[in-house]
Amino acid sequence: MILALMLVSFLAGVLTHMALARPPKADAGLTYIEEIPVYTDYIAEGSRARPGGQREIKYLVIHETDNFSEGADAKAHSSFILQNANAEENIVSWHYTVDDRQICHHLPDDEPAYHAGDGMEKNGGNLNGIGIEMCVNEGGNYEQTLINTEKLCARLLIEYDLKPKALRKHQDFSGKECPAKLISSGRWEEFCDAVEKRYEELLAAEKNK
Repeated sequence: MILALMLVSFLAGVLTHMALARPPKADAGLTYIEEIPVYTDYIAEGSRARPGGQREIKYLVIHETDNFSEGADAKAHSSFILQNANAEENIVSWHYTVDDRQICHHLPDDEPAYHAGDGMEKNGGNLNGIGIEMCVNEGGNYEQTLINTEKLCARLLIEYDLKPKALRKHQDFSGKECPAKLISSGRWEEFCDAVEKRYEELLAAEKNK
């Protein structure tokens, strides 16, 4: 009996050690969020726009593209970010671009990027935030883009064991008025509330599995 208890205790200790030693998830590996397709095309390793390294994920940092041109959707921004990954000036990178039909994924979630305008400041948006750009292009459905972004945020909060209070604006890190349309229309809190509602629904659904 004593030997059996000792064996159980030993195995529990081994499993605990394995769990603690398990490397953190590098990426959520999303291919769909409900009906929304997620297309992954990473910036090449070694590019200037991909600083590399791993970090702790603390925030979801919300932006708007500020590109109002017709056709400037998520795929167009994916092409832009890939083509300009080694630009000499104004290096930018982020993790996801969302439009009214799709989501494009540009960097593994656990890598830092250049989107928050705060360098690589400790506990900053670049170092610890997943950058999410929302398209505001002419001809796009902004309201549907908001809904798609809410769904993405809720899923990422679940994936990385974050709470809705982890939502941040680009403005929180650099002072830039971004996401501009969401801020100027006074809808930031509305957006956060919608994300929290979807987050709670996902939590409830997972508990009932």
